[in-house]
Amino acid sequence: MEAFLLQLIRKPLLNQTQITLTMSQQMKEINDDGSKRGLFCRKKIKIDQNDNHRNYFDGISKVRCENEEQKEENLGNKNDMNLSFEEQKQDLILEYHLENSIQYISGETLVLFKMTMQVQNMKLNHVLLYDCRYQYEFQGGHIRGATHLNHLINLSEELFGVTQQSKKIVVLYCEFSIKRSKEKYFEIRQLDRSMNIYPKLTYKNLYILSKGYSEFYKKFQHMCNGCYVRMDDPTYEQELEQEEEIRNIAKQKNKLKQIQRITGCLI
Repeated sequence: MEAFLLQLIRKPLLNQTQITLTMSQQMKEINDDGSKRGLFCRKKIKIDQNDNHRNYFDGISKVRCENEEQKEENLGNKNDMNLSFEEQKQDLILEYHLENSIQYISGETLVLFKMTMQVQNMKLNHVLLYDCRYQYEFQGGHIRGATHLNHLINLSEELFGVTQQSKKIVVLYCEFSIKRSKEKYFEIRQLDRSMNIYPKLTYKNLYILSKGYSEFYKKFQHMCNGCYVRMDDPTYEQELEQEEEIRNIAKQKNKLKQIQRITGCLI
Protein backbone atom coordinates (compact mmCIF):
# COMPACT_ATOMS: atom_id res chain seq x y z
CA MET A 1 0.00 0.00 0.00
CA GLU A 2 2.76 2.43 0.89
CA ALA A 3 4.64 1.50 -2.25
CA PHE A 4 1.55 2.23 -4.28
CA LEU A 5 1.10 5.65 -2.66
CA LEU A 6 4.76 6.52 -3.22
CA GLN A 7 4.39 5.58 -6.86
CA LEU A 8 1.35 7.82 -7.20
CA ILE A 9 3.17 10.75 -5.58
CA ARG A 10 6.40 10.18 -7.59
CA LYS A 11 4.60 9.96 -10.91
CA PRO A 12 3.21 13.53 -10.83
CA LEU A 13 6.61 14.76 -9.69
CA LEU A 14 8.28 12.99 -12.59
CA ASN A 15 5.71 14.39 -15.01
CA GLN A 16 6.23 17.88 -13.60
CA THR A 17 10.00 17.49 -13.87
CA GLN A 18 9.71 16.29 -17.44
CA ILE A 19 7.40 19.18 -18.25
CA THR A 20 9.86 21.60 -16.64
CA LEU A 21 12.77 20.09 -18.59
CA THR A 22 10.75 20.13 -21.79
CA MET A 23 9.79 23.75 -21.26
CA SER A 24 13.39 24.66 -20.44
CA GLN A 25 14.57 22.93 -23.60
CA GLN A 26 11.91 24.67 -25.67
CA MET A 27 12.82 28.04 -24.16
CA LYS A 28 16.47 27.37 -24.93
CA GLU A 29 15.58 26.46 -28.51
CA ILE A 30 13.46 29.60 -28.78
CA ASN A 31 16.28 31.71 -27.35
CA ASP A 32 18.81 30.07 -29.63
CA ASP A 33 16.51 30.52 -32.59
CA GLY A 34 15.85 34.12 -31.55
CA SER A 35 19.57 34.75 -31.23
CA LYS A 36 20.16 33.25 -34.64
CA ARG A 37 17.33 35.28 -36.12
CA GLY A 38 18.55 38.39 -34.35
CA LEU A 39 22.04 37.79 -35.70
CA PHE A 40 20.58 37.19 -39.15
CA CYS A 41 18.54 40.40 -38.93
CA ARG A 42 21.54 42.35 -37.73
CA LYS A 43 23.63 40.93 -40.55
CA LYS A 44 20.87 41.67 -43.05
CA ILE A 45 20.48 45.23 -41.76
CA LYS A 46 24.23 45.70 -41.98
CA ILE A 47 24.27 44.31 -45.52
CA ASP A 48 21.35 46.57 -46.48
CA GLN A 49 23.14 49.53 -44.94
CA ASN A 50 26.29 48.67 -46.86
CA ASP A 51 24.24 48.34 -50.05
CA ASN A 52 22.60 51.69 -49.38
CA HIS A 53 25.97 53.31 -48.76
CA ARG A 54 27.35 51.69 -51.87
CA ASN A 55 24.36 52.83 -53.94
CA TYR A 56 24.65 56.31 -52.43
CA PHE A 57 28.32 56.64 -53.31
CA ASP A 58 27.72 55.04 -56.71
CA GLY A 59 24.99 57.63 -57.28
CA ILE A 60 27.32 60.45 -56.25
CA SER A 61 30.04 59.12 -58.55
CA LYS A 62 27.55 58.84 -61.40
CA VAL A 63 26.31 62.39 -60.84
CA ARG A 64 29.89 63.64 -60.68
CA CYS A 65 30.74 61.85 -63.91
CA GLU A 66 27.63 63.26 -65.61
CA ASN A 67 28.49 66.74 -64.33
CA GLU A 68 32.05 66.41 -65.61
CA GLU A 69 30.79 65.20 -68.99
CA GLN A 70 28.30 68.08 -69.11
CA LYS A 71 31.04 70.56 -68.22
CA GLU A 72 33.29 69.15 -70.94
CA GLU A 73 30.42 69.29 -73.43
CA ASN A 74 29.54 72.87 -72.45
CA LEU A 75 33.20 73.83 -72.65
CA GLY A 76 33.44 72.23 -76.07
CA ASN A 77 30.33 74.06 -77.26
CA LYS A 78 31.66 77.31 -75.81
CA ASN A 79 35.01 76.79 -77.52
CA ASP A 80 33.25 75.98 -80.80
CA MET A 81 31.10 79.09 -80.46
CA ASN A 82 34.11 81.24 -79.56
CA LEU A 83 35.94 79.78 -82.55
CA SER A 84 32.95 80.56 -84.76
CA PHE A 85 32.88 84.13 -83.48
CA GLU A 86 36.63 84.46 -84.04
CA GLU A 87 36.29 83.07 -87.56
CA GLN A 88 33.39 85.43 -88.18
CA LYS A 89 35.45 88.37 -86.90
CA GLN A 90 38.39 87.41 -89.12
CA ASP A 91 36.06 87.21 -92.14
CA LEU A 92 35.01 90.84 -91.74
CA ILE A 93 36.66 92.79 -94.53
CA LEU A 94 35.86 96.47 -94.02
CA GLU A 95 36.86 98.64 -91.10
CA TYR A 96 33.72 99.40 -89.12
CA HIS A 97 32.39 100.59 -85.79
CA LEU A 98 29.67 98.74 -83.90
CA GLU A 99 26.64 100.56 -82.56
CA ASN A 100 23.43 98.91 -81.31
CA SER A 101 24.45 95.61 -82.95
CA ILE A 102 24.89 97.34 -86.33
CA GLN A 103 28.17 97.44 -88.27
CA TYR A 104 28.73 100.94 -89.64
CA ILE A 105 31.33 101.97 -92.20
CA SER A 106 32.33 105.50 -93.15
CA GLY A 107 32.14 106.99 -96.63
CA GLU A 108 35.94 107.12 -96.69
CA THR A 109 36.13 103.37 -96.04
CA LEU A 110 33.71 102.61 -98.87
CA VAL A 111 35.54 104.85 -101.36
CA LEU A 112 38.95 103.47 -100.39
CA PHE A 113 37.72 99.90 -100.74
CA LYS A 114 36.19 100.54 -104.17
CA MET A 115 39.37 102.24 -105.35
CA THR A 116 41.49 99.37 -104.04
CA MET A 117 39.35 96.85 -105.89
CA GLN A 118 39.67 98.84 -109.12
CA VAL A 119 43.46 99.10 -108.78
CA GLN A 120 43.75 95.36 -108.12
CA ASN A 121 41.32 94.58 -110.96
CA MET A 122 38.98 92.84 -108.54
CA LYS A 123 35.36 92.30 -109.49
CA LEU A 124 33.07 94.94 -108.01
CA ASN A 125 30.13 92.53 -108.21
CA HIS A 126 31.39 91.07 -104.93
CA VAL A 127 30.07 94.27 -103.32
CA LEU A 128 26.30 94.69 -103.11
CA LEU A 129 25.56 98.37 -102.56
CA TYR A 130 21.86 98.92 -101.86
CA ASP A 131 20.05 102.25 -101.82
CA CYS A 132 17.12 101.96 -99.38
CA ARG A 133 15.56 105.33 -100.20
CA TYR A 134 12.38 105.91 -102.17
CA GLN A 135 12.23 105.56 -105.93
CA TYR A 136 12.18 109.29 -106.72
CA GLU A 137 15.18 109.88 -104.43
CA PHE A 138 17.16 107.12 -106.13
CA GLN A 139 16.27 108.37 -109.60
CA GLY A 140 17.35 111.88 -108.60
CA GLY A 141 20.83 110.64 -107.69
CA HIS A 142 22.67 107.78 -105.99
CA ILE A 143 26.12 106.34 -105.29
CA ARG A 144 27.69 104.92 -108.42
CA GLY A 145 27.12 101.17 -108.63
CA ALA A 146 24.20 101.15 -106.18
CA THR A 147 20.99 99.17 -106.74
CA HIS A 148 17.62 100.45 -105.60
CA LEU A 149 16.23 98.19 -102.87
CA ASN A 150 12.53 98.94 -102.98
CA HIS A 151 10.34 97.88 -100.08
CA LEU A 152 8.42 95.17 -101.93
CA ILE A 153 11.48 93.29 -103.14
CA ASN A 154 11.84 89.66 -102.00
CA LEU A 155 15.07 89.72 -99.98
CA SER A 156 15.12 85.94 -99.70
CA GLU A 157 15.36 85.61 -103.49
CA GLU A 158 17.52 88.70 -103.92
CA LEU A 159 20.21 87.78 -101.38
CA PHE A 160 19.90 84.06 -100.70
CA GLY A 161 19.39 82.72 -104.20
CA VAL A 162 21.99 80.39 -105.72
CA THR A 163 23.48 83.13 -107.90
CA GLN A 164 24.00 85.45 -104.95
CA GLN A 165 25.76 83.07 -102.56
CA SER A 166 29.22 84.20 -103.72
CA LYS A 167 28.51 87.80 -102.76
CA LYS A 168 30.52 88.71 -99.69
CA ILE A 169 29.87 92.36 -98.88
CA VAL A 170 26.51 94.11 -98.50
CA VAL A 171 26.36 97.86 -97.83
CA LEU A 172 23.05 99.61 -97.16
CA TYR A 173 22.27 103.30 -97.01
CA CYS A 174 19.34 105.69 -96.99
CA GLU A 175 19.24 109.49 -96.74
CA PHE A 176 20.75 109.70 -93.24
CA SER A 177 21.11 105.95 -92.48
CA ILE A 178 18.89 106.38 -89.44
CA LYS A 179 15.69 104.52 -90.22
CA ARG A 180 15.05 102.91 -93.61
CA SER A 181 18.46 101.29 -94.02
CA LYS A 182 18.25 100.00 -90.42
CA GLU A 183 14.94 98.30 -91.17
CA LYS A 184 16.50 96.47 -94.11
CA TYR A 185 19.62 95.65 -92.10
CA PHE A 186 17.66 93.82 -89.40
CA GLU A 187 15.38 92.18 -91.96
CA ILE A 188 18.42 90.72 -93.75
CA ARG A 189 19.97 89.62 -90.45
CA GLN A 190 16.78 87.85 -89.39
CA LEU A 191 16.58 86.05 -92.73
CA ASP A 192 20.23 85.07 -92.44
CA ARG A 193 19.74 83.72 -88.91
CA SER A 194 16.73 81.68 -89.99
CA MET A 195 18.74 80.04 -92.78
CA ASN A 196 21.84 79.19 -90.74
CA ILE A 197 22.77 77.56 -87.45
CA TYR A 198 23.77 80.20 -84.90
CA PRO A 199 26.24 81.93 -84.93
CA LYS A 200 27.01 81.26 -88.61
CA LEU A 201 25.93 83.81 -91.21
CA THR A 202 25.89 83.91 -94.99
CA TYR A 203 26.49 87.67 -94.97
CA LYS A 204 28.92 88.41 -92.17
CA ASN A 205 30.00 91.54 -94.04
CA LEU A 206 26.71 93.39 -93.75
CA TYR A 207 27.18 97.11 -93.17
CA ILE A 208 25.35 100.43 -93.10
CA LEU A 209 26.94 103.52 -94.60
CA SER A 210 27.30 105.93 -91.69
CA LYS A 211 25.35 109.22 -92.05
CA GLY A 212 23.88 108.03 -95.34
CA TYR A 213 23.73 109.48 -98.81
CA SER A 214 23.40 113.08 -97.59
CA GLU A 215 26.89 113.05 -96.06
CA PHE A 216 28.43 110.90 -98.79
CA TYR A 217 27.19 113.27 -101.52
CA LYS A 218 28.77 116.26 -99.77
CA LYS A 219 32.19 114.60 -99.59
CA PHE A 220 32.26 112.39 -102.68
CA GLN A 221 29.99 113.97 -105.27
CA HIS A 222 32.29 112.67 -108.01
CA MET A 223 31.43 109.12 -106.87
CA CYS A 224 27.70 109.70 -107.42
CA ASN A 225 25.38 109.65 -110.40
CA GLY A 226 22.96 112.59 -110.52
CA CYS A 227 22.34 114.91 -107.60
CA TYR A 228 20.78 114.80 -104.13
CA VAL A 229 16.98 114.78 -103.81
CA ARG A 230 15.69 115.06 -100.26
CA MET A 231 12.91 112.77 -99.07
CA ASP A 232 10.76 115.76 -98.01
CA ASP A 233 11.26 117.65 -101.27
CA PRO A 234 7.89 119.44 -101.90
CA THR A 235 8.13 118.56 -105.58
CA TYR A 236 7.57 114.89 -104.72
CA GLU A 237 4.86 115.24 -102.07
CA GLN A 238 2.46 112.87 -103.84
CA GLU A 239 5.21 110.32 -104.50
CA LEU A 240 6.19 110.48 -100.83
CA GLU A 241 2.65 109.55 -99.72
CA GLN A 242 2.58 106.60 -102.12
CA GLU A 243 6.02 105.40 -101.02
CA GLU A 244 5.08 105.66 -97.33
CA GLU A 245 1.97 103.57 -97.95
CA ILE A 246 3.97 100.92 -99.82
CA ARG A 247 6.57 100.89 -97.04
CA ASN A 248 3.91 100.34 -94.35
CA ILE A 249 2.40 97.46 -96.32
CA ALA A 250 5.85 95.91 -96.71
CA LYS A 251 6.51 96.23 -92.96
CA GLN A 252 3.25 94.46 -92.14
CA LYS A 253 4.09 91.64 -94.56
CA ASN A 254 7.53 91.32 -93.02
CA LYS A 255 6.04 91.00 -89.52
CA LEU A 256 3.70 88.24 -90.72
CA LYS A 257 6.63 86.40 -92.30
CA GLN A 258 8.56 86.61 -89.03
CA ILE A 259 5.61 85.14 -87.13
CA GLN A 260 5.35 82.35 -89.70
CA ARG A 261 9.04 81.52 -89.33
CA ILE A 262 8.78 81.45 -85.54
CA THR A 263 5.50 79.51 -85.25
CA GLY A 264 5.77 77.48 -88.44
CA CYS A 265 2.14 78.30 -89.19
CA LEU A 266 0.58 79.87 -92.24
CA ILE A 267 -1.32 83.08 -91.54
